[in-house]
Amino acid sequence: MRSCLALFLALLALNSRAQEVHIPLNKGWSFCQLGKEHWYPAEVPGVVQTDLLRNGLIPDFMQGSNIDSVQWIENEDWIYRRTLRVEDTLLRHGHLDLVFKGLDTFAEVYLNDSLIGKADNMFRTWEWAVKRHLKKGENELKVIFRSPIKEGAKLREAYGIQLPHDNDPTGVSPYIRKAAYQFGWDFCPRLVTSGIWQGVELRGWSEARITGFALRELPSSASGRRIWIDAHVAHSMKNGPQVRVHLDGELLAEYYDNEDRMHHGAIVDPTKYDAWFPNGSGPPVRHELRIQVLFKGKVISELSSWIGFRDIELVQESDTSGTSFHFRVNGRPTFIRGVNLVPPRLAISSKDDHLWTELVARMRQTSMNMVRIWSGGVYPPDGFLDACDEAGILVWQDFMFGNLPAVDSAFVLNVRGEIRDQIQRKGHHPCLALWCGNNELQVAWEHWGWQERYVLHGADSVSVALDMLDFFDHELPKELGWYSNGDISYTPTSPLSNWGNAKGLTEGDLHYWGVWHGDSTFSSFANNVGRFVSEWGFQSYPDSALLAKYIHPDSLYLGSPSVARLQRSYKTDKPIWDAIERELGEEKPTTFGGFIEASQRVQAKAYGMAIVAHMAAKPHCMGTLLWQLNDCWPGPSWSIIDYEGNPKPAYEVVKRLYSTTP
Repeated sequence: MRSCLALFLALLALNSRAQEVHIPLNKGWSFCQLGKEHWYPAEVPGVVQTDLLRNGLIPDFMQGSNIDSVQWIENEDWIYRRTLRVEDTLLRHGHLDLVFKGLDTFAEVYLNDSLIGKADNMFRTWEWAVKRHLKKGENELKVIFRSPIKEGAKLREAYGIQLPHDNDPTGVSPYIRKAAYQFGWDFCPRLVTSGIWQGVELRGWSEARITGFALRELPSSASGRRIWIDAHVAHSMKNGPQVRVHLDGELLAEYYDNEDRMHHGAIVDPTKYDAWFPNGSGPPVRHELRIQVLFKGKVISELSSWIGFRDIELVQESDTSGTSFHFRVNGRPTFIRGVNLVPPRLAISSKDDHLWTELVARMRQTSMNMVRIWSGGVYPPDGFLDACDEAGILVWQDFMFGNLPAVDSAFVLNVRGEIRDQIQRKGHHPCLALWCGNNELQVAWEHWGWQERYVLHGADSVSVALDMLDFFDHELPKELGWYSNGDISYTPTSPLSNWGNAKGLTEGDLHYWGVWHGDSTFSSFANNVGRFVSEWGFQSYPDSALLAKYIHPDSLYLGSPSVARLQRSYKTDKPIWDAIERELGEEKPTTFGGFIEASQRVQAKAYGMAIVAHMAAKPHCMGTLLWQLNDCWPGPSWSIIDYEGNPKPAYEVVKRLYSTTP
């Protein structure tokens, strides 16, 4: 009897060791300003500003002028801690990994007072093997966040050149892998955050585990088009683990990971499956993929995902007009009806993931088929990409370079990890249509007078220009090639053409800002149609009912300082006032409510005229992406949906016109 019990316990121990486990560590955190003594409860995922607000230590930074009173936070260091209790069953695993899915931004991670790693990139997942640091019973996990301003200043000093920083008075944002819009932009104020902004977990595994997968197009052959489902498996087994791949519930392949997986792994003939199409072109059909890793006949690691089979190509070919810029999807040239997206909150964390998916529903309702993820924000969550897959919304994904990068060997190594993380997370999604290196950096360098403004002359100017070209034209696509097989197109920058000259209308994509920044009339939309207009727009104010939630109602009047501080554009409200008279043919409103209503009507007219012009110019023009869908701040902007998700009149105009396929 005693021997049977011993055998049972041995088998139980083996099973607990073999099965991969994920233990969430989001609860039980507290935080403190470094050097202070009082600790307060923290919410993870989250950031310092929201934790301070929750504990009544700062005023609500979304209210009134309170945003100005919380700027001191970015200059301080902060510490987060929690207790982690570990039992024998967990310690039996061969590997125990501490996984932070997002640390914002400069962080030192300690376990039982041992430094296990440092982070310096908001956009990466950070993992450390911690089994040797863990003990049975209680363990203390601690994260120290250093001031991003002070750390950025150190990086600037080491680089030796002050890079352009139009929206950041401290000048440190170009040196930090962090969301650029947090340093202030023309649609939102400054709020530079720190904190554990994504989830945390402890992962236990032993013999093997699945780390991800990729879909790779194999060279064409007599058997036709083939796609290799490349399962990524980490293991320490001499002969490799057994892997099973199921597609739509059927066993597609079974092999051992030590074999030549390109020939003995999971190879798919996509023509035998229904294809994925963008919204308005056909159904976005997806197929269920399930990958299992087995040890001694038992499943020890498993991954399930939805995939789609499609062929997407960015076509840039010489023609009678210049050089095309259009997307060919499953062999069909596809006119793009879309939008640019900004993060839905200033203090962003994965607690806001539902807001991203709600925006996908808005896009689908307006018959959009593409969204551009702008490079000054953050990479969207997995749920957003899943929703785009389901809705048939193509994703133009900028890499997060809203500033010129300070390129050196440490920077390239850091970005390499970022690219690897993003490709492994996004690369299999059928919605992914394009990788883009940066936003407006090339045209800015050539046309915005940065050399004079930032005294970049001689060797410094040459160095910055060469570093930018080498990184976005050579280094970044090379890094992409290491982690993908090039089946997703890449463009080094957006736009490729500059507005204001004839060449800009004949090749590449175009950001047309003659209306708004150039004070042009709305009729100029029809005279400035590029091959693909990837940014354009006009401002309006949100409704007074929304503004009254964030500004005292007594301050809602024309000329109010409280209202004026909401406007973040250097153009102020002047283009709106001018357009009300010029485009609507009306006298200037005398009340704030009248001004808001007129601003929304004039924005709706601008969006209608632009979309009609772009759609009428097909096939010369093959896409329009209005700026912008949403807001992260309750103020005037180019958005068609306000901060709380309420549609403006322009939304209905866009919906009506986009529903008419050109």
